Amino acid sequence: MINDVQPFRSLHYNPDKIENIGQCLSQPYDVISPEQQELYYQQHEYNIIRLILGKKFKNDNETDNRYTRARDLLSLWKSGDILHKTVRSSFWVYEQEFETPLTGKKKVKGFIGKVRLYDYDEMRILPHEKVLKNPVEDRIKLTEITNTQFEYIWCLYEDMGFRINSILDECEKQSEILNYFEKDYNVQHKLWRLVDPEKCEIIHNIMKESKIYIADGHHRYATMLHIRNEYRKKYPNAGPDAPWEYILMYLVNYKHEGLTILPTHIMLHDLNISDWENAINEIEDHFYVKRYSWDGTNENDIQKKWLSDIKTINPQDHKLGFYAKHKNCYFLLTLKNSNAYSNLIQGNYSLDWKLLDVNIVNYLLLQRILGISEEQLSLNTKIKYITDPYKAVNEVRSGNMEALVILNPTRLEDVIKISENRERMPRKSTYFYPKPVSGLVMYAMDMNQK
Repeated sequence: MINDVQPFRSLHYNPDKIENIGQCLSQPYDVISPEQQELYYQQHEYNIIRLILGKKFKNDNETDNRYTRARDLLSLWKSGDILHKTVRSSFWVYEQEFETPLTGKKKVKGFIGKVRLYDYDEMRILPHEKVLKNPVEDRIKLTEITNTQFEYIWCLYEDMGFRINSILDECEKQSEILNYFEKDYNVQHKLWRLVDPEKCEIIHNIMKESKIYIADGHHRYATMLHIRNEYRKKYPNAGPDAPWEYILMYLVNYKHEGLTILPTHIMLHDLNISDWENAINEIEDHFYVKRYSWDGTNENDIQKKWLSDIKTINPQDHKLGFYAKHKNCYFLLTLKNSNAYSNLIQGNYSLDWKLLDVNIVNYLLLQRILGISEEQLSLNTKIKYITDPYKAVNEVRSGNMEALVILNPTRLEDVIKISENRERMPRKSTYFYPKPVSGLVMYAMDMNQK
């Protein structure tokens, strides 16, 4: 057996108590800004935000804090039947229909199930991104205190014959349990429940044959590995099927036509660079540089042309966009010599890893040329991430940021390749879109959970 993917008894919102369950859903905890957090609080009194990302207060202490309040609210919602648990185990079929300027209209469909946790060195469940200590500690506290997994991580599997998707597609003949349009993101979310034990068993058996690749949720997987190991010590007689031996996953065939990775761009601040022209000259030592200047009347056209030219069909081109404050031009950077660049990187890294655009940016442009240390990058002290290039340009133009790097999206083939190489990309290297909303189903780690 490679992987163990099972239906489960779900804790979920009770439609008899909540008229519009969509109002209780949110984006995943790690992409929610303080402003968005407040909006979710106002959106519905039972919004999942109160469980996954509760507010902090000045008088918080060891017994009264965002984690204990989540535990108490969870208990209150369960006792009031706001949240209830299904009697029968099932998979949950989840479809998102969306549209972006880059992709046009698309659909992506997968299913949510519980998956046995495996250590990374077993090569059954493969990561591709680094994790940071603080986010993992935060999720550990929440999960341990509430004894509940509120969110599912997003993972990919291989099923070249689309056997699982054929089963999932049949669910569309049923009425949706949820049909919710998320206006802020222009995404239509649909949910069905798959209870048929024979079909669930087919999915279970097919998934035995497949490796699983983590697309989004590396911190939550690290969280559950930690909790599993601690609970094994705490409950040595719990057995191999204890609920903490599993993690919730939203699983999508990595050959699904709707699978989408969007680019994540990097904004820079507090760089202490007094001579930007000198910095540009140093950039020209390593990159072919094309300048896009404007005369004050045609800037919008020039900007669109620049952003269009950054896009590349050939991933070997390694094109980047660059824009710095007080410069009345945009820059298109194309790596001159991949061999010369790769020789600059110390360490036992594969050429695949070295030639990722995010690593070219981190190691050559940010560290070597602009002087941002690896520690500063890991702590996010001089960088911010953004997905909208137009907003990013405005942030630099307004003076909030000093410079901007525009990237192409990481290719799915590279995600798989780096995972198989047992290597890690920098954080925010991939932005799988759209994010699966939180609150569809939850997993209470009770000993009677099946």
